[in-house]
Amino acid sequence: MKTILLNLLCMFVLLDATSCAKKAEEPDTNGEGNALSVNLILPNVAASGATVKIQGNGFGSSPEGVQVKFGEIMGEVLDLSDGVISVKVPELAEGAKINVSVLVGGHTSNIKSFRVRKIGELVVAEKDTLEWTENKSPNIAAIRAGIPAYNEQVVKYIRNGHQLLEVELSEPVIVAVADRELPWGFFNFPSIRRAVSGQMSISWSMSHDNAESYGQATTGNNAVSSDEGATWTRAERAPTGGGIVLSNGDRITITTPTATPLADLELPAPLATLQDGSNYDRIFRIYNYDELPLQLQGTYQARIKKGQTSWVAERGTLVHPNLARYADGNLFPVVWWGDMEELSDGIYRGTYPTFETKPGGGIDASGVTFYKSTDFGLTWTKQGNIPYQPDLMLDPNGNKRNAFGWTEPAFIALQNGTFLSVLRTQDGFGESPMYVSTSTNRGINWSKPKVFTGAGVLPRLLELDNGIVALASGRPGVQLRFMLNNNTDDWSEPFEMLPWVPNEVFSCGYTQFLKVDDNSFLVVYSDFWHRTPEGERRKAIKVRKVTVKRL
Repeated sequence: MKTILLNLLCMFVLLDATSCAKKAEEPDTNGEGNALSVNLILPNVAASGATVKIQGNGFGSSPEGVQVKFGEIMGEVLDLSDGVISVKVPELAEGAKINVSVLVGGHTSNIKSFRVRKIGELVVAEKDTLEWTENKSPNIAAIRAGIPAYNEQVVKYIRNGHQLLEVELSEPVIVAVADRELPWGFFNFPSIRRAVSGQMSISWSMSHDNAESYGQATTGNNAVSSDEGATWTRAERAPTGGGIVLSNGDRITITTPTATPLADLELPAPLATLQDGSNYDRIFRIYNYDELPLQLQGTYQARIKKGQTSWVAERGTLVHPNLARYADGNLFPVVWWGDMEELSDGIYRGTYPTFETKPGGGIDASGVTFYKSTDFGLTWTKQGNIPYQPDLMLDPNGNKRNAFGWTEPAFIALQNGTFLSVLRTQDGFGESPMYVSTSTNRGINWSKPKVFTGAGVLPRLLELDNGIVALASGRPGVQLRFMLNNNTDDWSEPFEMLPWVPNEVFSCGYTQFLKVDDNSFLVVYSDFWHRTPEGERRKAIKVRKVTVKRL
Protein backbone atom coordinates (compact mmCIF):
# COMPACT_ATOMS: atom_id res chain seq x y z
CA MET A 1 0.00 0.00 0.00
CA LYS A 2 2.79 2.43 0.85
CA THR A 3 4.35 1.93 -2.56
CA ILE A 4 1.12 2.73 -4.37
CA LEU A 5 0.64 5.87 -2.30
CA LEU A 6 4.15 7.16 -2.89
CA ASN A 7 3.80 6.49 -6.60
CA LEU A 8 0.46 8.24 -6.75
CA LEU A 9 1.78 11.20 -4.80
CA CYS A 10 4.77 11.49 -7.11
CA MET A 11 2.58 11.56 -10.19
CA PHE A 12 0.02 14.03 -8.91
CA VAL A 13 2.54 16.42 -7.34
CA LEU A 14 4.47 16.60 -10.60
CA LEU A 15 1.50 16.70 -12.95
CA ASP A 16 -0.99 18.96 -11.17
CA ALA A 17 -0.60 22.71 -11.29
CA THR A 18 -1.53 24.49 -8.06
CA SER A 19 -1.95 28.04 -6.85
CA CYS A 20 -3.50 29.82 -3.89
CA ALA A 21 -5.78 28.06 -1.41
CA LYS A 22 -9.39 29.10 -1.13
CA LYS A 23 -11.04 29.94 2.12
CA ALA A 24 -13.36 27.55 3.95
CA GLU A 25 -16.48 29.26 2.69
CA GLU A 26 -15.35 28.90 -0.94
CA PRO A 27 -14.60 25.20 -1.56
CA ASP A 28 -13.11 24.32 -4.95
CA THR A 29 -14.86 21.24 -6.36
CA ASN A 30 -12.16 20.51 -8.94
CA GLY A 31 -8.92 20.62 -7.00
CA GLU A 32 -7.23 22.54 -9.79
CA GLY A 33 -5.45 25.81 -9.14
CA ASN A 34 -5.49 25.31 -5.34
CA ALA A 35 -2.40 24.95 -3.12
CA LEU A 36 -4.52 22.97 -0.66
CA SER A 37 -6.08 20.24 -2.75
CA VAL A 38 -7.22 16.63 -2.64
CA ASN A 39 -6.28 14.59 -5.68
CA LEU A 40 -7.31 11.07 -4.75
CA ILE A 41 -8.90 9.01 -1.98
CA LEU A 42 -7.79 5.39 -1.99
CA PRO A 43 -9.88 3.42 -1.69
CA ASN A 44 -12.81 5.71 -2.35
CA VAL A 45 -15.24 2.93 -1.40
CA ALA A 46 -14.84 1.63 2.15
CA ALA A 47 -16.87 0.74 5.22
CA SER A 48 -17.22 2.87 8.33
CA GLY A 49 -14.20 2.29 10.58
CA ALA A 50 -11.87 1.52 7.66
CA THR A 51 -8.66 3.44 7.07
CA VAL A 52 -8.29 5.33 3.79
CA LYS A 53 -5.45 7.36 2.35
CA ILE A 54 -5.78 10.86 0.92
CA GLN A 55 -3.21 12.23 -1.50
CA GLY A 56 -2.99 15.87 -2.42
CA ASN A 57 -1.10 19.09 -1.82
CA GLY A 58 -0.72 21.66 0.94
CA PHE A 59 -1.33 19.34 3.92
CA GLY A 60 1.70 20.53 5.84
CA SER A 61 3.78 18.19 7.99
CA SER A 62 1.83 17.90 11.27
CA PRO A 63 -1.20 15.60 11.58
CA GLU A 64 -2.43 17.77 14.44
CA GLY A 65 -2.94 20.65 11.99
CA VAL A 66 -5.10 18.66 9.59
CA GLN A 67 -8.81 17.86 9.69
CA VAL A 68 -10.76 15.64 7.29
CA LYS A 69 -14.51 16.14 6.86
CA PHE A 70 -16.78 13.38 5.58
CA GLY A 71 -19.82 15.50 4.82
CA GLU A 72 -20.29 17.31 8.13
CA ILE A 73 -18.57 14.64 10.26
CA MET A 74 -14.88 14.71 11.12
CA GLY A 75 -12.77 11.61 10.55
CA GLU A 76 -9.96 10.64 12.89
CA VAL A 77 -6.60 11.58 11.34
CA LEU A 78 -4.20 8.75 12.14
CA ASP A 79 -1.06 9.83 10.32
CA LEU A 80 0.42 12.32 7.88
CA SER A 81 3.60 11.29 6.11
CA ASP A 82 5.05 11.85 2.65
CA GLY A 83 2.13 14.14 1.88
CA VAL A 84 -0.41 11.35 2.47
CA ILE A 85 -3.14 11.53 5.14
CA SER A 86 -4.28 8.32 6.79
CA VAL A 87 -7.78 8.79 8.20
CA LYS A 88 -10.39 6.56 9.82
CA VAL A 89 -13.80 6.66 8.18
CA PRO A 90 -16.39 7.84 10.75
CA GLU A 91 -19.71 6.12 11.35
CA LEU A 92 -21.79 6.91 8.29
CA ALA A 93 -24.91 5.50 6.67
CA GLU A 94 -24.22 2.41 4.56
CA GLY A 95 -24.24 3.16 0.84
CA ALA A 96 -24.12 6.92 1.38
CA LYS A 97 -22.20 9.09 -1.09
CA ILE A 98 -20.20 11.64 0.88
CA ASN A 99 -18.18 14.68 -0.10
CA VAL A 100 -14.75 14.61 1.54
CA SER A 101 -12.57 17.69 2.08
CA VAL A 102 -9.42 18.58 4.02
CA LEU A 103 -9.09 21.60 6.31
CA VAL A 104 -5.71 23.17 7.07
CA GLY A 105 -5.11 26.55 8.74
CA GLY A 106 -8.61 27.86 8.12
CA HIS A 107 -8.62 26.87 4.47
CA THR A 108 -10.70 24.13 2.85
CA SER A 109 -9.66 21.98 -0.07
CA ASN A 110 -11.74 20.93 -3.02
CA ILE A 111 -14.12 18.02 -2.46
CA LYS A 112 -13.80 14.43 -3.62
CA SER A 113 -16.56 11.85 -3.64
CA PHE A 114 -16.48 8.85 -1.28
CA ARG A 115 -18.98 6.01 -0.94
CA VAL A 116 -19.63 4.04 2.23
CA ARG A 117 -19.52 0.36 1.45
CA LYS A 118 -22.57 -1.65 2.37
CA ILE A 119 -22.14 -4.66 4.63
CA GLY A 120 -22.18 -7.77 2.46
CA GLU A 121 -21.80 -5.75 -0.75
CA LEU A 122 -20.90 -8.00 -3.67
CA VAL A 123 -17.47 -7.12 -5.05
CA VAL A 124 -15.12 -8.78 -7.54
CA ALA A 125 -12.52 -9.24 -4.82
CA GLU A 126 -11.76 -7.98 -1.33
CA LYS A 127 -9.31 -5.41 -2.58
CA ASP A 128 -8.98 -1.65 -2.49
CA THR A 129 -11.77 -0.26 -4.65
CA LEU A 130 -11.60 2.87 -6.75
CA GLU A 131 -14.82 4.24 -8.23
CA TRP A 132 -13.66 6.22 -11.24
CA THR A 133 -16.05 8.66 -12.88
CA GLU A 134 -15.05 9.24 -16.48
CA ASN A 135 -13.49 12.65 -17.08
CA LYS A 136 -12.09 12.64 -20.60
CA SER A 137 -10.38 15.65 -22.06
CA PRO A 138 -12.35 17.26 -24.91
CA ASN A 139 -9.04 17.25 -26.79
CA ILE A 140 -8.70 13.61 -27.87
CA ALA A 141 -5.02 14.13 -28.68
CA ALA A 142 -4.21 15.45 -25.19
CA ILE A 143 -1.57 13.49 -23.28
CA ARG A 144 -2.48 13.26 -19.61
CA ALA A 145 -2.44 10.66 -16.87
CA GLY A 146 -5.46 8.43 -16.55
CA ILE A 147 -6.65 6.02 -13.85
CA PRO A 148 -3.92 5.20 -11.29
CA ALA A 149 -3.78 1.40 -11.28
CA TYR A 150 -0.25 0.64 -10.14
CA ASN A 151 -1.01 -2.03 -7.57
CA GLU A 152 -3.65 -4.57 -6.58
CA GLN A 153 -7.10 -3.02 -6.72
CA VAL A 154 -10.59 -3.04 -8.21
CA VAL A 155 -11.68 -0.15 -10.44
CA LYS A 156 -15.33 0.56 -11.11
CA TYR A 157 -15.53 2.56 -14.33
CA ILE A 158 -18.50 4.95 -14.33
CA ARG A 159 -19.95 7.15 -17.07
CA ASN A 160 -22.92 9.46 -16.55
CA GLY A 161 -23.76 7.75 -13.28
CA HIS A 162 -23.77 4.25 -14.75
CA GLN A 163 -21.07 1.68 -14.10
CA LEU A 164 -19.81 0.22 -17.38
CA LEU A 165 -16.89 -1.97 -16.28
CA GLU A 166 -15.46 -3.66 -13.23
CA VAL A 167 -11.73 -4.20 -13.59
CA GLU A 168 -9.71 -6.25 -11.10
CA LEU A 169 -5.94 -5.78 -11.32
CA SER A 170 -3.54 -8.05 -9.50
CA GLU A 171 -0.39 -6.97 -7.73
CA PRO A 172 2.47 -6.75 -10.28
CA VAL A 173 4.54 -9.94 -10.31
CA ILE A 174 8.28 -9.53 -10.86
CA VAL A 175 9.54 -11.78 -13.64
CA ALA A 176 13.16 -10.62 -13.76
CA VAL A 177 15.33 -7.71 -12.62
CA ALA A 178 18.50 -6.51 -14.31
CA ASP A 179 21.64 -6.92 -12.21
CA ARG A 180 23.15 -3.62 -13.40
CA GLU A 181 22.25 -0.44 -15.26
CA LEU A 182 21.58 -1.20 -18.91
CA PRO A 183 21.14 0.94 -22.04
CA TRP A 184 18.10 1.13 -24.30
CA GLY A 185 17.30 -2.17 -25.99
CA PHE A 186 18.41 -4.31 -23.04
CA PHE A 187 15.67 -5.57 -20.71
CA ASN A 188 13.24 -4.07 -23.26
CA PHE A 189 10.45 -5.38 -25.48
CA PRO A 190 9.00 -8.27 -23.41
CA SER A 191 6.75 -10.91 -24.96
CA ILE A 192 4.63 -13.65 -23.39
CA ARG A 193 3.43 -16.92 -24.87
CA ARG A 194 2.01 -20.32 -24.03
CA ALA A 195 4.53 -23.11 -24.55
CA VAL A 196 3.72 -26.46 -26.12
CA SER A 197 4.29 -27.95 -22.67
CA GLY A 198 1.48 -25.80 -21.22
CA GLN A 199 3.89 -23.57 -19.31
CA MET A 200 3.96 -19.82 -19.74
CA SER A 201 7.09 -18.22 -21.12
CA ILE A 202 8.32 -14.61 -21.16
CA SER A 203 11.29 -13.33 -23.18
CA TRP A 204 12.86 -9.89 -23.52
CA SER A 205 15.49 -8.15 -25.59
CA MET A 206 19.16 -8.15 -24.62
CA SER A 207 20.57 -6.33 -27.63
CA HIS A 208 20.65 -2.91 -29.22
CA ASP A 209 17.50 -1.60 -30.87
CA ASN A 210 18.68 -1.50 -34.47
CA ALA A 211 18.79 -3.56 -37.67
CA GLU A 212 22.15 -5.07 -36.69
CA SER A 213 20.34 -6.99 -33.93
CA TYR A 214 17.60 -8.50 -36.11
CA GLY A 215 17.66 -12.28 -36.05
CA GLN A 216 20.49 -12.45 -33.52
CA ALA A 217 19.87 -15.15 -30.94
CA THR A 218 20.53 -14.41 -27.27
CA THR A 219 20.29 -16.62 -24.21
CA GLY A 220 19.42 -16.05 -20.58
CA ASN A 221 16.68 -13.55 -21.41
CA ASN A 222 13.79 -15.89 -20.65
CA ALA A 223 11.62 -16.90 -17.72
CA VAL A 224 9.13 -19.72 -17.27
CA SER A 225 6.04 -20.14 -15.08
CA SER A 226 4.43 -23.47 -14.24
CA ASP A 227 1.70 -21.95 -12.03
CA GLU A 228 -0.19 -19.72 -14.50
CA GLY A 229 2.01 -16.69 -13.94
CA ALA A 230 2.07 -16.57 -10.14
CA THR A 231 5.85 -17.16 -9.99
CA TRP A 232 8.64 -17.11 -12.57
CA THR A 233 12.03 -18.82 -12.90
CA ARG A 234 14.82 -17.55 -15.15
CA ALA A 235 15.68 -19.93 -18.00
CA GLU A 236 18.66 -20.10 -20.35
CA ARG A 237 16.34 -20.85 -23.27
CA ALA A 238 12.61 -20.45 -23.74
CA PRO A 239 10.49 -23.60 -24.00
CA THR A 240 9.11 -24.32 -27.46
CA GLY A 241 5.93 -22.37 -28.16
CA GLY A 242 4.48 -19.16 -29.51
CA GLY A 243 2.95 -18.49 -32.91
CA ILE A 244 -0.65 -19.54 -33.53
CA VAL A 245 -2.13 -23.02 -33.72
CA LEU A 246 -3.97 -23.61 -37.00
CA SER A 247 -7.08 -25.64 -37.68
CA ASN A 248 -4.97 -28.38 -39.33
CA GLY A 249 -3.00 -28.85 -36.11
CA ASP A 250 0.13 -27.03 -37.29
CA ARG A 251 1.68 -24.17 -35.30
CA ILE A 252 3.11 -21.29 -37.37
CA THR A 253 5.16 -18.19 -36.56
CA ILE A 254 6.79 -15.44 -38.61
CA THR A 255 10.51 -14.89 -38.03
CA THR A 256 12.98 -12.11 -38.83
CA PRO A 257 16.30 -13.18 -40.37
CA THR A 258 19.65 -11.51 -39.83
CA ALA A 259 19.91 -8.34 -41.89
CA THR A 260 22.31 -8.62 -44.86
CA PRO A 261 25.03 -6.02 -45.53
CA LEU A 262 24.42 -4.19 -48.82
CA ALA A 263 28.01 -4.90 -49.80
CA ASP A 264 27.17 -8.64 -49.90
CA LEU A 265 24.23 -8.20 -52.29
CA GLU A 266 23.75 -7.59 -56.00
CA LEU A 267 20.96 -5.03 -56.01
CA PRO A 268 19.14 -3.08 -58.71
CA ALA A 269 19.16 0.69 -58.65
CA PRO A 270 16.94 2.00 -55.82
CA LEU A 271 13.56 3.49 -56.70
CA ALA A 272 13.96 6.18 -54.04
CA THR A 273 16.09 7.26 -51.11
CA LEU A 274 14.11 8.50 -48.12
CA GLN A 275 15.53 10.48 -45.23
CA ASP A 276 13.81 9.81 -41.93
CA GLY A 277 13.97 13.51 -41.05
CA SER A 278 13.54 13.05 -37.30
CA ASN A 279 16.22 12.69 -34.65
CA TYR A 280 16.43 9.01 -35.64
CA ASP A 281 18.22 10.34 -38.76
CA ARG A 282 17.94 7.06 -40.71
CA ILE A 283 18.30 6.69 -44.47
CA PHE A 284 16.14 4.17 -46.33
CA ARG A 285 16.66 3.00 -49.90
CA ILE A 286 13.56 1.57 -51.56
CA TYR A 287 13.82 -1.24 -54.14
CA ASN A 288 11.40 -2.93 -56.51
CA TYR A 289 10.48 -6.21 -54.83
CA ASP A 290 10.40 -8.27 -58.05
CA GLU A 291 14.02 -7.29 -58.87
CA LEU A 292 15.46 -8.28 -55.51
CA PRO A 293 17.54 -11.43 -54.89
CA LEU A 294 15.47 -14.39 -53.73
CA GLN A 295 16.88 -14.15 -50.22
CA LEU A 296 15.15 -10.77 -49.89
CA GLN A 297 11.79 -11.96 -51.23
CA GLY A 298 8.92 -13.82 -49.59
CA THR A 299 8.50 -14.38 -45.87
CA TYR A 300 10.67 -16.09 -43.31
CA GLN A 301 8.63 -18.30 -41.01
CA ALA A 302 8.70 -21.52 -39.03
CA ARG A 303 6.25 -24.34 -38.46
CA ILE A 304 5.67 -27.15 -35.99
CA LYS A 305 3.77 -29.78 -37.92
CA LYS A 306 0.89 -31.50 -36.19
CA GLY A 307 2.24 -34.21 -33.93
CA GLN A 308 5.77 -32.76 -33.92
CA THR A 309 7.54 -30.77 -31.20
CA SER A 310 10.23 -28.75 -33.00
CA TRP A 311 10.18 -25.68 -35.21
CA VAL A 312 11.22 -26.16 -38.84
CA ALA A 313 12.19 -23.07 -40.85
CA GLU A 314 10.38 -22.45 -44.12
CA ARG A 315 9.74 -19.68 -46.66
CA GLY A 316 6.38 -18.26 -47.66
CA THR A 317 5.46 -16.71 -51.00
CA LEU A 318 4.07 -13.17 -51.32
CA VAL A 319 1.56 -12.22 -54.02
CA HIS A 320 1.56 -8.43 -53.97
CA PRO A 321 1.70 -6.28 -57.14
CA ASN A 322 3.77 -3.08 -56.94
CA LEU A 323 5.47 -4.14 -53.69
CA ALA A 324 8.76 -2.54 -52.70
CA ARG A 325 11.19 -3.32 -49.87
CA TYR A 326 13.69 -1.17 -48.03
CA ALA A 327 17.32 -1.14 -46.97
CA ASP A 328 18.08 0.51 -43.63
CA GLY A 329 21.41 2.31 -43.85
CA ASN A 330 24.01 -0.23 -44.95
CA LEU A 331 21.85 -3.27 -44.12
CA PHE A 332 18.94 -4.96 -45.87
CA PRO A 333 16.48 -6.47 -43.37
CA VAL A 334 13.49 -8.61 -44.30
CA VAL A 335 10.79 -7.32 -41.97
CA TRP A 336 7.20 -8.60 -42.04
CA TRP A 337 6.01 -7.73 -38.57
CA GLY A 338 2.41 -7.80 -37.41
CA ASP A 339 -0.49 -9.87 -36.03
CA MET A 340 -2.31 -12.81 -37.58
CA GLU A 341 -5.51 -14.73 -36.97
CA GLU A 342 -7.08 -17.78 -38.57
CA LEU A 343 -10.75 -17.53 -39.51
CA SER A 344 -13.01 -20.05 -41.25
CA ASP A 345 -11.83 -19.00 -44.73
CA GLY A 346 -8.11 -18.59 -44.13
CA ILE A 347 -5.33 -16.89 -42.18
CA TYR A 348 -5.24 -13.10 -42.12
CA ARG A 349 -2.20 -11.02 -41.26
CA GLY A 350 -1.73 -7.26 -40.87
CA THR A 351 1.88 -6.24 -41.54
CA TYR A 352 4.23 -3.28 -41.72
CA PRO A 353 6.18 -1.54 -43.09
CA THR A 354 4.73 -1.61 -46.60
CA PHE A 355 6.11 0.45 -49.46
CA GLU A 356 4.45 0.36 -52.87
CA THR A 357 5.38 1.84 -56.23
CA LYS A 358 2.87 4.36 -57.54
CA PRO A 359 1.62 4.34 -61.17
CA GLY A 360 3.01 7.82 -61.72
CA GLY A 361 6.25 7.07 -59.92
CA GLY A 362 7.47 7.92 -56.45
CA ILE A 363 7.15 6.25 -53.06
CA ASP A 364 4.84 7.35 -50.24
CA ALA A 365 5.56 6.93 -46.54
CA SER A 366 4.90 3.36 -45.44
CA GLY A 367 1.42 2.02 -44.88
CA VAL A 368 -0.03 -1.20 -43.48
CA THR A 369 -0.99 -4.18 -45.65
CA PHE A 370 -3.32 -7.08 -44.90
CA TYR A 371 -2.73 -10.48 -46.41
CA LYS A 372 -4.75 -13.68 -46.65
CA SER A 373 -3.53 -17.27 -46.90
CA THR A 374 -5.78 -20.17 -47.90
CA ASP A 375 -3.04 -22.83 -47.80
CA PHE A 376 -2.14 -22.61 -44.09
CA GLY A 377 0.49 -19.94 -44.52
CA LEU A 378 2.49 -21.12 -47.53
CA THR A 379 1.20 -18.37 -49.83
CA TRP A 380 0.16 -14.86 -48.75
CA THR A 381 -1.94 -12.73 -51.11
CA LYS A 382 -2.53 -9.02 -50.61
CA GLN A 383 -6.07 -8.40 -49.39
CA GLY A 384 -6.02 -4.64 -48.85
CA ASN A 385 -4.10 -1.87 -47.17
CA ILE A 386 -4.31 1.29 -45.08
CA PRO A 387 -2.31 3.98 -46.89
CA TYR A 388 -0.63 6.60 -44.75
CA GLN A 389 -2.98 9.59 -44.39
CA PRO A 390 -2.35 11.57 -41.18
CA ASP A 391 -4.73 14.03 -39.56
CA LEU A 392 -2.63 17.19 -39.58
CA MET A 393 -4.96 19.01 -37.19
CA LEU A 394 -4.35 16.47 -34.41
CA ASP A 395 -1.01 15.12 -35.61
CA PRO A 396 1.11 18.15 -36.55
CA ASN A 397 4.17 16.02 -37.30
CA GLY A 398 2.20 13.93 -39.77
CA ASN A 399 3.56 15.51 -42.94
CA LYS A 400 7.14 15.28 -41.69
CA ARG A 401 7.20 11.48 -41.93
CA ASN A 402 8.96 10.82 -45.21
CA ALA A 403 9.81 7.14 -44.69
CA PHE A 404 7.82 5.30 -42.04
CA GLY A 405 4.20 6.46 -41.81
CA TRP A 406 2.01 3.91 -40.03
CA THR A 407 4.00 1.51 -37.87
CA GLU A 408 3.35 -1.34 -35.41
CA PRO A 409 -0.26 -2.05 -36.35
CA ALA A 410 -2.34 -4.05 -33.90
CA PHE A 411 -4.89 -6.22 -35.68
CA ILE A 412 -7.73 -8.47 -34.56
CA ALA A 413 -10.85 -9.91 -36.15
CA LEU A 414 -13.70 -9.17 -33.72
CA GLN A 415 -16.42 -11.67 -32.89
CA ASN A 416 -18.91 -9.55 -34.84
CA GLY A 417 -16.84 -9.92 -38.03
CA THR A 418 -15.27 -6.44 -37.99
CA PHE A 419 -11.53 -6.18 -38.53
CA LEU A 420 -9.98 -3.66 -36.14
CA SER A 421 -6.54 -2.11 -36.44
CA VAL A 422 -4.77 0.41 -34.19
CA LEU A 423 -1.78 2.22 -35.70
CA ARG A 424 1.29 3.86 -34.20
CA THR A 425 2.84 7.07 -35.52
CA GLN A 426 5.09 8.00 -32.57
CA ASP A 427 8.67 8.32 -33.77
CA GLY A 428 11.77 10.49 -33.58
CA PHE A 429 9.61 13.61 -33.85
CA GLY A 430 8.26 12.91 -30.35
CA GLU A 431 4.95 11.82 -28.86
CA SER A 432 2.39 11.38 -31.62
CA PRO A 433 -1.13 9.92 -31.85
CA MET A 434 -2.41 6.42 -32.30
CA TYR A 435 -5.11 5.97 -34.94
CA VAL A 436 -7.96 3.46 -35.26
CA SER A 437 -9.35 1.96 -38.49
CA THR A 438 -11.87 -0.78 -39.29
CA SER A 439 -12.85 -3.05 -42.15
CA THR A 440 -16.18 -4.80 -42.70
CA ASN A 441 -15.14 -6.85 -45.75
CA ARG A 442 -12.27 -8.98 -44.46
CA GLY A 443 -9.57 -6.33 -44.82
CA ILE A 444 -10.15 -5.38 -48.45
CA ASN A 445 -11.27 -1.82 -47.66
CA TRP A 446 -10.53 0.17 -44.50
CA SER A 447 -12.06 3.26 -42.96
CA LYS A 448 -9.98 6.42 -42.90
CA PRO A 449 -7.87 6.19 -39.72
CA LYS A 450 -8.99 8.43 -36.84
CA VAL A 451 -6.84 9.83 -34.05
CA PHE A 452 -8.07 8.57 -30.68
CA THR A 453 -5.10 8.99 -28.33
CA GLY A 454 -2.33 11.55 -28.04
CA ALA A 455 0.53 9.06 -27.88
CA GLY A 456 1.43 5.40 -27.80
CA VAL A 457 3.76 2.72 -29.18
CA LEU A 458 3.19 -0.94 -30.10
CA PRO A 459 -0.58 -1.12 -29.55
CA ARG A 460 -1.81 -4.60 -28.64
CA LEU A 461 -5.40 -5.82 -28.99
CA LEU A 462 -7.20 -8.72 -27.35
CA GLU A 463 -10.88 -9.70 -27.39
CA LEU A 464 -11.90 -11.81 -24.42
CA ASP A 465 -14.53 -14.52 -24.73
CA ASN A 466 -16.91 -12.25 -22.81
CA GLY A 467 -16.74 -9.77 -25.72
CA ILE A 468 -14.61 -7.11 -24.01
CA VAL A 469 -11.80 -5.73 -26.16
CA ALA A 470 -8.61 -4.64 -24.38
CA LEU A 471 -5.91 -2.38 -25.80
CA ALA A 472 -2.41 -2.04 -24.34
CA SER A 473 0.16 0.56 -25.38
CA GLY A 474 2.95 2.59 -23.86
CA ARG A 475 5.03 5.74 -23.71
CA PRO A 476 4.54 7.59 -21.60
CA GLY A 477 4.25 4.77 -19.06
CA VAL A 478 2.11 1.72 -19.85
CA GLN A 479 -1.63 1.99 -20.43
CA LEU A 480 -4.63 -0.32 -20.70
CA ARG A 481 -7.85 0.77 -22.37
CA PHE A 482 -11.13 -1.04 -22.95
CA MET A 483 -13.57 -0.63 -25.81
CA LEU A 484 -16.97 0.53 -24.57
CA ASN A 485 -20.47 -0.17 -25.91
CA ASN A 486 -19.08 -2.41 -28.68
CA ASN A 487 -18.03 0.78 -30.45
CA THR A 488 -14.56 0.92 -32.03
CA ASP A 489 -14.61 4.72 -31.62
CA ASP A 490 -15.42 4.57 -27.88
CA TRP A 491 -12.64 3.69 -25.45
CA SER A 492 -12.19 4.03 -21.70
CA GLU A 493 -9.74 6.40 -20.16
CA PRO A 494 -6.32 4.76 -19.78
CA PHE A 495 -5.57 2.55 -16.79
CA GLU A 496 -2.02 3.50 -15.84
CA MET A 497 0.17 0.48 -15.05
CA LEU A 498 3.06 2.73 -14.00
CA PRO A 499 3.30 6.27 -12.67
CA TRP A 500 4.84 8.68 -15.15
CA VAL A 501 5.70 12.33 -15.57
CA PRO A 502 6.47 14.22 -18.79
CA ASN A 503 9.93 13.99 -20.33
CA GLU A 504 10.96 10.88 -18.39
CA VAL A 505 11.14 7.30 -19.70
CA PHE A 506 9.48 4.88 -17.28
CA SER A 507 9.18 1.90 -19.63
CA CYS A 508 9.97 0.83 -23.17
CA GLY A 509 6.18 0.84 -23.53
CA TYR A 510 6.03 -2.54 -25.29
CA THR A 511 3.57 -5.07 -23.93
CA GLN A 512 1.88 -8.32 -24.85
CA PHE A 513 -1.31 -10.09 -23.80
CA LEU A 514 -1.94 -13.73 -22.95
CA LYS A 515 -5.57 -14.77 -22.46
CA VAL A 516 -6.07 -17.03 -19.45
CA ASP A 517 -9.88 -17.46 -19.24
CA ASP A 518 -13.16 -15.95 -20.49
CA ASN A 519 -12.74 -12.78 -18.42
CA SER A 520 -9.00 -12.50 -17.75
CA PHE A 521 -5.61 -11.97 -19.33
CA LEU A 522 -1.99 -11.47 -18.35
CA VAL A 523 -0.13 -8.41 -19.59
CA VAL A 524 3.67 -8.21 -19.56
CA TYR A 525 5.59 -4.93 -19.56
CA SER A 526 8.90 -3.35 -18.53
CA ASP A 527 9.45 -1.04 -15.55
CA PHE A 528 12.57 1.11 -15.83
CA TRP A 529 12.14 2.60 -12.32
CA HIS A 530 11.98 -0.61 -10.30
CA ARG A 531 13.73 -0.34 -6.96
CA THR A 532 15.69 -3.32 -5.63
CA PRO A 533 15.66 -4.19 -1.90
CA GLU A 534 18.95 -2.27 -1.71
CA GLY A 535 17.25 0.82 -3.12
CA GLU A 536 18.96 0.69 -6.51
CA ARG A 537 17.04 1.64 -9.62
CA ARG A 538 17.01 -1.19 -12.17
CA LYS A 539 15.04 -2.28 -15.20
CA ALA A 540 12.54 -5.04 -14.48
CA ILE A 541 10.09 -7.21 -16.41
CA LYS A 542 6.70 -7.51 -14.73
CA VAL A 543 3.38 -9.22 -15.40
CA ARG A 544 -0.12 -8.64 -14.07
CA LYS A 545 -3.39 -10.51 -14.24
CA VAL A 546 -6.39 -8.39 -15.20
CA THR A 547 -10.01 -9.51 -14.94
CA VAL A 548 -12.64 -7.33 -16.58
CA LYS A 549 -16.41 -7.65 -16.74
CA ARG A 550 -19.07 -5.54 -18.38
CA LEU A 551 -21.82 -4.32 -16.04
